[in-house]
Amino acid sequence: MSNLDFVSHQPQSFCGLIKYDWKDEIPNYNLIGVPLDISSSYRPGARFGPNSLRRILQSENFECVSEKGIDLTRYFRLKDWGNIGIINTDIEKSLRRVSEGVTDLISFQKPFLIMGGDHSITIGVGKAFENKNIPVHIIYIDGHLDLYDEVNESRFSHACSLKRLSELQTFDGATILGYRDFLSEQVEYAKQKDMLLYSTSSLQYQANLFDFGTSLIQKLASKHQYFHISIDLDVLDPSFAPGVGNPVACGLTSRDLVTLLLGIFNALPPGKNFSWDIVEYNPLFDTADITAFFVIKLLIELLGEQIKFV
Repeated sequence: MSNLDFVSHQPQSFCGLIKYDWKDEIPNYNLIGVPLDISSSYRPGARFGPNSLRRILQSENFECVSEKGIDLTRYFRLKDWGNIGIINTDIEKSLRRVSEGVTDLISFQKPFLIMGGDHSITIGVGKAFENKNIPVHIIYIDGHLDLYDEVNESRFSHACSLKRLSELQTFDGATILGYRDFLSEQVEYAKQKDMLLYSTSSLQYQANLFDFGTSLIQKLASKHQYFHISIDLDVLDPSFAPGVGNPVACGLTSRDLVTLLLGIFNALPPGKNFSWDIVEYNPLFDTADITAFFVIKLLIELLGEQIKFV
């Protein structure tokens, strides 16, 4: 665990599910924060995301039972590793720290969730899989394609995340869901890389998003060893998620996104290796914690679909 030595431990609750020290009990799920927004191109503030979400997790205003009736307290013991130490003046060194910390998380061979931070953190996550020589297929859920080669003289902007991921040796393709703000040349690049593309409008034409998500993973599961599911909250319409860095109108509803992701997690076979991140939560622009409470709801529902992995 040497690569995690620079994180700061912060004990939290979430119905008693999240602790920094489980003492004699063995945790079966890992959680880490990455307070990084150096590369934000519009509204910085995502660096405050991890700790703001932890604050909401301490609330007693919700129960840890999914809508399917799964009592999470019966199944989960989440270890919170705190936050990876970020160097706010050096994006490349910060991403190296992310990759080092996530490399250790992969070694534990347990599911893990990363809380951002802006979407550049996923570059560091992808590099961790390259460090471990694990081919990884990215389920990239985002209102943007993030395929710029450079933004503001940086190749590591959050708007370049998927482009950098696609250049890694262990990149095993990507499925992009929910995009609606893009350039035509980015679509062409994605097609050249054999990425699967589903815009927001194409998802709206699906009769049942749960069935769509399930069918999608069933087709992909036999082809790919490892899935990383990256959820950028700007895939949602700003009326449902005002607290993001780069909002885009006409997005998915909160129920649409939950339903789609439930289908995806439902179809992941037991024993299939996966990890996920939630990025671009920006509490500076959240209204009455609307976005934060959605993230907590999403966490409850998606963990309810993951009891087969713990």
